[in-house]
Formats: sequence, C-alpha cells, structure tokens
Amino acid sequence: MPTEKLTPSFTFTEDRLHALQAVVPEIFADGQVNWDTLREALAPYLEDEGPGTEHFGLFWPGKRQARRLAAQPSKGTLRPVPGQGINEDTTRNLFIEGDNLEVLKLLQKSYAGRVKLIYIDPPYNTGNDFVYKDDFREPLEDYLKRTSQADAEGLLTTNPKAGGRFHSNWLNMMLPRLMLARTLLTEDGVIFVSIDDNELNNLRQMMDEIFGGESFIGCVANINNPKGRSDDKYIATAHEYLIIYKKSNLTLFKGWEPGENITRRYNKIDKEGNRYREIDLRKTGDNDRREDRPNMFYYFYYNKKNNNLYASYEVKIPEDYVKIIPLREDGVHGRWRWGIENANKNIEKLVAKLMPRRQIWSVFEMDYLSEDEMIKPTSAWNQKEVNSERGSEQFIDLGFKKEDFPRPKPLGLIKLILQLSTRKLQSDIFLDFFSGSSTTAHAILELNREDGGNRRFIMVQMPEPTPPDSAARQAGYKTIADIGKERIRRVIAKQQKQPVLDRDPPEDLGFAVYRLDRSHFKAWQDYDGPPNPAAIDDLFSRFEDPLTPGWQPRALLDEVLLLQGFPLDSRRTRLKDYSSNVLVRIDCDWFSYRLFVCLDSALHPATLDQLPLNPDDKFICLDSALTDQTKQQLTDRCTLVVI
Repeated sequence: MPTEKLTPSFTFTEDRLHALQAVVPEIFADGQVNWDTLREALAPYLEDEGPGTEHFGLFWPGKRQARRLAAQPSKGTLRPVPGQGINEDTTRNLFIEGDNLEVLKLLQKSYAGRVKLIYIDPPYNTGNDFVYKDDFREPLEDYLKRTSQADAEGLLTTNPKAGGRFHSNWLNMMLPRLMLARTLLTEDGVIFVSIDDNELNNLRQMMDEIFGGESFIGCVANINNPKGRSDDKYIATAHEYLIIYKKSNLTLFKGWEPGENITRRYNKIDKEGNRYREIDLRKTGDNDRREDRPNMFYYFYYNKKNNNLYASYEVKIPEDYVKIIPLREDGVHGRWRWGIENANKNIEKLVAKLMPRRQIWSVFEMDYLSEDEMIKPTSAWNQKEVNSERGSEQFIDLGFKKEDFPRPKPLGLIKLILQLSTRKLQSDIFLDFFSGSSTTAHAILELNREDGGNRRFIMVQMPEPTPPDSAARQAGYKTIADIGKERIRRVIAKQQKQPVLDRDPPEDLGFAVYRLDRSHFKAWQDYDGPPNPAAIDDLFSRFEDPLTPGWQPRALLDEVLLLQGFPLDSRRTRLKDYSSNVLVRIDCDWFSYRLFVCLDSALHPATLDQLPLNPDDKFICLDSALTDQTKQQLTDRCTLVVI
C-alpha cells in the first residue's frame, strides 16, 4: 500500500485545474498548462485581442489581486474551542469564529460540493458600515493582528463614500469570498444574498461573472419596512433585495407550503375526507371564445335525477337531461378549458351546478389540495414575517436588549428561504459566512422542530469588537461573535425545556465552536542569504519536526480531518481496547474508507496487529513514531499517511 506525506494544502486552484484537465487534457504538459495548445483548442471562441479590443464586464481597481487572493493558500487552521458550544461531541452544527475568507479556504477540501444552501447578509456599503480590508501578502497574520491576537491594531475599517475607491473596496472584499462560496455549493445548490441599492447593480454583474448569467434565478424585493424610511430624501425606501443564483443543475426550488389564505379556499370535502375546491371549467381571459378553439366547444348533458354527467358534440338533448354550454358573461358562446376526451376520461372529477346569480348551469372541476401543494414565490415578499421589526422582537424575546445588536434579520425571512431550497430530511447543510447575531442558526433550529427536519448549519463570523461604551460590551459581549454564540445557546436552552421529540435521528440541539488560528505545521522559510552550509543545515534542522511546539492532540486531529477532506462533524471513536496506544477511528458517510489516527510518540507492533484495518483505510501517525517494522505492518494492510 502507498505511503503519503500529510502537509497543509489548498484545493481551490487544484480542483479547477483537475476540472480543466478532464475536459481538455491535451493542453497539459508535465503538469503545466501549454497556453499555445489552449488557444488552439479554444480558437473558435477567442476574441481578437489586438489594439483597442474591448470586452463587456465589470472592472475595478484591485480586481486581479482579489481574484488571486481566492487562490492563495491559507496558513491557518480551525482549532476547537471546547466548552463554548452545547453537546459538542454529538452535534453536526458548527460555529466558526474568524475571517470568513480564510475560513472558506479551509473548508474547501472537506466541504466542496457539500453545501446545499448559502445565505449571507454582507455589509451593504452605505458609507457608514465596515468592510474587511484584506492584506494580500499575509492574510492570516493580518487577521490575527486585527483581532488583537497578535497586537492591538484595529479590526475593520469604515468605507466612506468620499473615498476614491468606495465601490472598489467593497467589490475587492466580496469577489474572493463569493468565488470560494460557489465551490462549496452542491451542483443543485443555491445562494441568496441580501443587499440594498448601494451595490445591487455591481453585485449582479459580479455574480453573473462568478456563477454565470444563466445561473441567475431572480431578484426579490424584500418588503422589510412597509412604512418606508422617513429620512430618505425623495422616496421612502420600503424594501431591500435578495439576489438568488444557482450553482448548476437546480433540481429543488419547491415553493412554499400554502398558508391559511390558500387552504381556506378548499372548503369542500369528498366522501373520502379529502379537501377540494370547485373551479369553473369554462375558459376565462384571453382566447376564451368559441371561435378561438372550436374543438373545445362541446356540450355537457346532466341528469338531475341520477347525477349522470357526460360530454358530447351531439346537439340533441336526451330525456331528463339538461344541456350545459360554456356561456360568457356577455351571452357569447365561450369554450371549455379541457378537451372533450379529457372531460369524459375524468368525468368523476367534474360536477354540474346551477349558478344562482346567472341562473344558468355550468360544469366545475373538483380541484384537490395536494399534500405537496406548493405556492410559487413572487418577486416581492411582503409577508409580515419578513418585517425588520420582527427580527428585533425575536431577538429581545431571547432576553437580549435591542441595543445589543441592531437590526437582526427576522426569522421568517430565513425560514422562507429554507422552505424553498432545502430538503428537511436529508441533513442539508446551510452556510452563513456573515452570520452576525446567528439569526440563521436560530431559524434552522426552530424550523427543524416545527417540521421534523434534519437541516444543519455552519455559521462563520468575524470577531468584530463591540464598541467599548456600547450596551453589548457592558453586557459582557466583547465581539459580535460572542453575541451569535450566546443566541444559539439561548435558543437551544429554550427548546430543551420543551417536550423531547420522538424522531430518528434525534433532534440536534447542539453546536461546536471553532476558531481560526495558525496551523500546527511549521511554515517553510526560504533561505536567501549568502552560501553558508552551516546556516542551511540549521534551517533544515528546524524543520525536522514539522509541527509547531506545544501542539495539542485534539486540535491537531481536527486539522488532520480538514487536510484529509473529512468534515469536522465526522464520527470519532476512541478505541479503548488498545491500551498501548491512543487511537481514534474517524468515520464519515461521505467516504467508504475510515481514518485511524494515532499521535503517540511511538507505535507498538502489538497494537497494529490487533487493529481491524481494511485495504482502503488510512492510518495517520507521526513520522517519528515509525520503525521499519511498524511501517511495514501498516503498508502491508492500508495506506499510511505520515505527519
């Protein structure tokens, strides 16, 4: 079996190259792209790039750097923060505290193509809010400094409209994050982005470029303030927007369950107890005249004594029958909605009735309320549950003060999005990487309880400091992330007081917390001094042990999972029968093989002999822990991965 070296890696660019190689393998030579061959392959579709060549698209200062930043490997990892979550050993829900750009990079290998739904509520770039000023040289180190983990520099920066690069700053922040977000989506995944007029047009053009214009689903006017903003100069703004894009093949966008305003129309019940409504079979609206579709003008004959009903082109009226024709309000002959063959085939779904007002007979279809009846959403959402005031009320209901977090999104908005785009019983993953006060997590926990769903969440939030003199800081919340975590705790505590649901799998009332931090692996430093064998030997000696001093097994285990492409909620089993070594078995439904991890300083042959390894399994251990004997024992039975 092979032996692999475990090293920090990042798959965003690698995955795109693999996809390109699968389509046009001839353009690769020795692992590199041959540009001349690529141009030949794409010749019919390439524009002449001579002097004065112009291309349609959105261009701004810094765009090229922002695109490169998406492909720049992260030097960080996600470290567990035990004790800050709930039911941490069994939950599949995650809260990650850190710069969302670096976090999205670190999630690539484990979660690419696994996230069903993304919702984000980024800064709207109003001129008074904040944007993330990414450092293109050392993004992780810059983040640690800005969050006071390295020194006391500030976290974010305002983006005043007076700045010469007002829109560019915002676009440079959003571009790499949306590029990385797209790769995380499943092929039938969907992304929703809240935005207002300040960046609506720029966001649409940027997302057309990232997702493709053909992937645009819609732009929804979210009526979140029906009264309008009184401080607007000309028009009182009553809405913001939801921009919706799909990844590729959208197979699920199912609409909403009908509300009481819909179900009350189905006011009749058949013999089997099924609810239905009666719809006139006469065509109304355009092309509703007899001459428009002559073949769809025919007669119904109805016997009032025995309720017999049938359709016919015959003009002669049988004895004891009533002739029924489609008659418009103006007395002109109309036509039916069904053809005559369909009418006779489904005659049991039709009823003849005398209309009291017009005093004429007509035929009505029995339209049943289906269990999977869904209402197609419109491009304007004006339901009461999307009102911004509801968001503040729901936040206060959990015991927070309104001043702790301004304008949290209402639960109803997130629930409507969830109902459109997730499958409640298939453990769909919902990602929000501008999670704020964790409205999204709150909505998922509530909706799962309401409909028995298994949806799970990944929340990502920068530890933005609360102002020193703010009510939130006085209440003990040093950062926005602290507010988000506390909100999830309170929602779970509230649900834990309610009756336990009898369901399989059990309801997931928990979440685990992770924090962006430096990798456990030492970052290689190139030697650029004068030729000096002693200095070079010293450099190599410092990297004989690839791990940083003081590493912790639990935290290193999580980094190993990410590097191996296993999700952070993989099942971990401590193998207690092997007393000579500490072993952990990692299982995940996404993979047919298992990981066996041992971070002890030495491996014992007796342990390895007893271990139930399969040829497809991977055994991960410290390189320094191996001997020739134990290495042979492992490579004979599985893939060996050394740290």
